Amino acid sequence: MVNISSKKSIQHLEIILKISERCNINCDYCYVFNKGNSIADNSPARISNKNIEQLVYFLQRACLEYDIATLQIDFHGGEPLLMKKENFASMCDQLTTADYGRSNISLALQTNGTLIDDEWISLFEQYLVYVSISIDGPKHINDRHRLDTKGRSTYEGTVRGLRMLQNAYKQGRLQAEPGILCVANPQANGAEIYRHFVDDLGVYGFDILIPDDAYNDTYADPVSMGRFLNEALDEWMKDDNPKIFVRLFQTHIATLLGAKKVGVLGHTPEVTGTYACTVGSDGLIRVDDTLRSTSDRIFNAIGHVSEINLSDVINSPQFQEYVSIGKSLPTECTGCIWENVCAGGRIMNRFSPEERFNRKSVYCYSMRSFLSRASAHLLNMGIKEERIMAAISQ
Repeated sequence: MVNISSKKSIQHLEIILKISERCNINCDYCYVFNKGNSIADNSPARISNKNIEQLVYFLQRACLEYDIATLQIDFHGGEPLLMKKENFASMCDQLTTADYGRSNISLALQTNGTLIDDEWISLFEQYLVYVSISIDGPKHINDRHRLDTKGRSTYEGTVRGLRMLQNAYKQGRLQAEPGILCVANPQANGAEIYRHFVDDLGVYGFDILIPDDAYNDTYADPVSMGRFLNEALDEWMKDDNPKIFVRLFQTHIATLLGAKKVGVLGHTPEVTGTYACTVGSDGLIRVDDTLRSTSDRIFNAIGHVSEINLSDVINSPQFQEYVSIGKSLPTECTGCIWENVCAGGRIMNRFSPEERFNRKSVYCYSMRSFLSRASAHLLNMGIKEERIMAAISQ
């Protein structure tokens, strides 16, 4: 068993809080609704005030158990803006006014943007909520997978919401520019999507997510995915603009340069001092939210926020296994030159019903191609091969 509870200092505790378990659009790749798991459908549509109160008490108990530097609450869904505004305000009040000792609390929200209006922006302004928009590229690419429940385009509504957030930031109403979360599309051109975000939408901070595919998803296309990532990477390197932050690129480049592994929540669960878990609208705590589509025992509820403490979560079989998987490599990865950089890839992408998480990622080829291209860029920039090899080997 991985003994995490003996470490009393936690740098970052992140709660993926499912404040709405329904959505106003129907993305065909959605791991919440369209990957065969019914937890969201069987959960309350919105989180109750009682469960918010119990979550606050849970966090306060956590701060007594551990020295937590930062508490981050990510409002998630479904679509979180389906929550009534007055309930959202009450929730933020409860979360931000509670006594967490020396711990700092920050609020973030992931939305498709179609429901944003000035009243929502006023709430984001009041409670210092960082907002990120989900969009997959220009209209003809975004609308391949991100349509509303009646099969209509969501692109215009999403961009309208993004523009409102950008204008609010320029007016000084928001503390940070809105970011973008994009699911990589192997049938699209990565360069076109990158340029759309930077040149057309004027967004300089975004992340590209590898799809939540596993071995039961027969349409995974690792070769085309590798091409997509390399096309986007080439554009980012060509821009050579330190103001443009693409997390997937930045974190792997840093590792190739020998920096201490920063990691990405949901991708590298062994990151020291950083823990994340999911709290549903029903108040039940589970591990990494993307693992729900496995319908595996690892995503079984650990307990209700009213009944357990953070130490119970950390020492639970589900969380212990989650961390253990992140610290180990699938048998197929042994001896791979990229094993210390890739770390086996996203846990979700390693899953098969028969062998659970002991398969190499379905996007193994994609990541090997991407890391090779990233290394080639570094060499072309004059980085010594010995430095890259040392980083790969550490």
